[in-house]
Amino acid sequence: MESIWLKEYNAPEFPSLDRDLEADAAVVGGGLAGILTAYFLAEHGKRVVILEGRRIGLGATAYTTAKITSQHGLCYAKLIRNYGQERARQYAKANQKAIKSYQHIIESKHIDCDYLPAYADVYSIHGTDNVREEAEAARICGIDAEFVTDTELPFAVDGSVRFSGQAQFHPLKFLSSLARGLEIYEHSFVTDVNSHRLTVKTDEGEYTVKAQDIVIATHYPMINAPGFYFTRMHQSLSYVLALKSVPALNGMYLSAGEDGFSFRSYGDTLLIGGCGHRTGARSEINGYEQLKEAAKRFFPGTEIAARWSNEDSMPHDGLPFIGRYSRATPHIYVASGFQKWGMTTAMIAAMMLSDEISDITNEFEGLFSPRRLHIAAAAGPFFKDMGITLQNLIFKKFMRAGTLEEEKKKGFGPTCPHLGCTMTWNETDQTWDCPCHGSRFTADGSIINNPAKKGMDI
Repeated sequence: MESIWLKEYNAPEFPSLDRDLEADAAVVGGGLAGILTAYFLAEHGKRVVILEGRRIGLGATAYTTAKITSQHGLCYAKLIRNYGQERARQYAKANQKAIKSYQHIIESKHIDCDYLPAYADVYSIHGTDNVREEAEAARICGIDAEFVTDTELPFAVDGSVRFSGQAQFHPLKFLSSLARGLEIYEHSFVTDVNSHRLTVKTDEGEYTVKAQDIVIATHYPMINAPGFYFTRMHQSLSYVLALKSVPALNGMYLSAGEDGFSFRSYGDTLLIGGCGHRTGARSEINGYEQLKEAAKRFFPGTEIAARWSNEDSMPHDGLPFIGRYSRATPHIYVASGFQKWGMTTAMIAAMMLSDEISDITNEFEGLFSPRRLHIAAAAGPFFKDMGITLQNLIFKKFMRAGTLEEEKKKGFGPTCPHLGCTMTWNETDQTWDCPCHGSRFTADGSIINNPAKKGMDI
């Protein structure tokens, strides 16, 4: 399950931590959010260390479709309904600023990362009311948006909302270029966070890192309490195919409906994605096979160069968590809940957190603060998640099938080491997935994705 980015990536290597040390700031997690945060903190004159449990960039960043865009599905009409025009405008402004920041860094640092300006469309094949409404909402929020009916797609659409001034790139080429100037320790797994102190485990031993400020940029927050982020979001899984010898698209495309697909080009390769579902949800549909059938229908004669899946953290109220981890931990910060839009949100998080740690006022702090409380927007997803958690934490314990193979056939079996939920067998990826909080494991129990911190007993 290797993405197209990994096939063309010459990863820089960094040492494991081999001693106790002190720094102004420590960043836990070597993905795009962590690397960018450390980059900006270093620009502010801080000594920063990055602690990565595996290799930098090989988590969610390696499996993204890498769209640098402020177009996050049909989000602006929803943001206006839930939060009003002023906050929706702030969301748009933050993301537009993130796009410009990528361009500035890439141009000023002369980073070769296949950066390419593009427009972004959300298309509809089920009428035009939703995309017309979104085009108007985006314009209200200050975005250059228009309703169009003509696209490059190999099928007819009823209409599409188009954002100009967006971009795409190779995320790992960008990340590795920034990383070479930073103090990074790989294969250095953080096992405990306590105020200004981190406990780090490597193959050689256990060490301590002391830092005035700590940033948790681990995709899904690794500290259960305080914060209780596992009650505030769930994880979602989606699938991607890379198709060879397909004519390049000038735009990036996303379906307005859940039954559609996303498209973006990378040279002579086309990425088609979709078939998303909640992590751990039992599905009879093979996402890769469904994408393969769509590829045959839309692009006859193409061949599959790569396939992969990726997880996204989905906050109940539809906004990322960026800021202080909790009221009880004023020097610990979090960047999580990026939904499906990690490129711009990672940049927003990095700029916000580096400002906050450096005592610089940031205009977006209130919008993304983890301490916010939006009961009306979050209530429905919260109660749905609680029902799923109770079902998999308690009731399925009495329905264990017996042998491991019998449990795979039945669809659930072992217990997640995170908080004890019953795992679901993912036939598509041949993995054990947690339906409660989204931890993923290989068939033999080795950990793939957090929030679990260790492998699963099979």
